[in-house]
Amino acid sequence: MSGLWPTLLVAFMLAFSAIACAPAAPPSPTAAPLKPTEKPAATAAPAKPAEKPAAKPAATAAPAKPAEKPTEQPAIRPEDLKIPKPSGNLSLKVGHPSTISFYDVPTQITHERLKKDGWSIESVQFTRTDLNTQALAQGTVQVSIALSVDPLRVVEKGGKIKWLTENTPGEFVMIARKDIARCEDLSGKKFAIHGETSGTSLSAMKWIKDVCKASPTIIVVPGGENRIVALRNEQIDATLVQLADWLNLEAQAPGKFHVIVSGGPFNISGSGFWVNVDWLEKNRELATAYVAETLKTYRMIYATPKLLEDVVVKYVPDTKPEVVPATVKAYLGIGAWPRNGGDTSMLKETIQFFTERDELKPGMEASKLVESSVLENALKIVGKVAGVR
Repeated sequence: MSGLWPTLLVAFMLAFSAIACAPAAPPSPTAAPLKPTEKPAATAAPAKPAEKPAAKPAATAAPAKPAEKPTEQPAIRPEDLKIPKPSGNLSLKVGHPSTISFYDVPTQITHERLKKDGWSIESVQFTRTDLNTQALAQGTVQVSIALSVDPLRVVEKGGKIKWLTENTPGEFVMIARKDIARCEDLSGKKFAIHGETSGTSLSAMKWIKDVCKASPTIIVVPGGENRIVALRNEQIDATLVQLADWLNLEAQAPGKFHVIVSGGPFNISGSGFWVNVDWLEKNRELATAYVAETLKTYRMIYATPKLLEDVVVKYVPDTKPEVVPATVKAYLGIGAWPRNGGDTSMLKETIQFFTERDELKPGMEASKLVESSVLENALKIVGKVAGVR
């Protein structure tokens, strides 16, 4: 599962080049250390329908094969996509595993647009990843953005939730002070994780123990932004954060920290949308419209990245403004926010990864966890973008 890493490394280099041009000097952290709470391009033009032949082919030539009817919607600007407004109750609560992070910002763009159109929609932020998916199973929230292992645990316990669509691919990185050159050097150092049951935290700890053969002191610091502050304040020596958090740190303190290349474990750290099945059975029209609106936002961002750049600091206020364009470029470079909703490959890899490490019971199948009809119907509304996920 190491295929993502070359892409990530290229994204890092591109992002760092942009950051290096920023004139701002690195400021001191403004957030209090160790806070206890955690915490798409425009619709690409599909292939044109084949024009009618100008003349009948010569008798000696093989007859031209009739062009297949295109399945994609004709070219249209993403912002001009018209998604029918559902009838009835337009209330929806969407759960997030922590405070709003960079990868959540497109969701906030979607929510603001829907509120203006009469939806009653709320982002609910949890302090632990497992609380997010527990609330989803209980119906406290109806849809959740989550990394896969927590919803898989809920399913294993009988929770009635299903995967709707992809949000971001694996994007977590292990970072440390510059003097800690390799993960093998983490023994005796303070390594911070988000939580003891967090999927990324578990995969990081197992990687450090089984591959690096190191034994650091594990400290729980929920919230990537809090772990960044703790790292800068020398309260921890290394940690695991999202790509955006790392790029923001590099802008704040260039050259003081680095990425420890740790291979494949974090390819399974991508996020997806999950839904409460009981709610879905009564609200399919609403769920379909929400996914269609989400895909519309993704396509708007790819068409005009500045749309995302302009609102990042609003929703993630700890982000340095000068790092935003490079961060947006890096995320688009790794295929975040897939314009056609992505696929279940990450879900399959996550099941395999955690089953092999006895964190999940054998026998779980990705195909049985997916509610494919919602995405399929959403794509019938917005069309498919040719050549992308």
